[in-house]
This record gives sequence, C-alpha cells and structure tokens, in this order.
Amino acid sequence: MAKWIWTFVGICLAAILATLGALWAFSGFKGLGLGLEGTVALVGGVTLTIALGVGLMALVFASDKFERDQEVYRLEQKHDGPPPPAPTGSDVR
Repeated sequence: MAKWIWTFVGICLAAILATLGALWAFSGFKGLGLGLEGTVALVGGVTLTIALGVGLMALVFASDKFERDQEVYRLEQKHDGPPPPAPTGSDVR
C-alpha cells in the first residue's frame, strides 16, 4: 500500500520543484517584488500547501482502493436499516 503513495508523493514533489526551479531560472522571482525572506516564505507556503493537498488526496484514493468507506456504509445499514426514500418534487420546499 505505502509504495504507490510514496511514488505519488515523490512525483508530485518533483513536479513542484521543477516548476519552482523553472520560475527561478527564468525570472529569479524578481517580478514578484519580494526580498529573500518573502521568497522563502512564499515557496515554503506553496510547497507545504500543495503537499497537504497531495497527502489528503492520497488518503482519499487509499480509502477508496481498500473500500474503507464501504465497510462503514455496510455497518450503518445493518444498524439503521434501509435509508429513507428520496424526496419527490412535491416534497421539496
């Protein structure tokens, strides 16, 4: 299980670093009007935000792959019975 997640994370990090490297190589972040501290904060914030999104999406895919959500749904169905019928057009307010 963990191998494909780490492969996915590695590919995403490589893509982020390649994009940031290309941006730095072409303009050196000078067009942003930021000093060194601002540039470091910007790159760090963007990288950590994207890493968080990638990690959460990896967990969603792992949950779907191993049918964790379906197990919870089945347990709820056993305890609660069948779901109520969907409202029709006249029932909706």
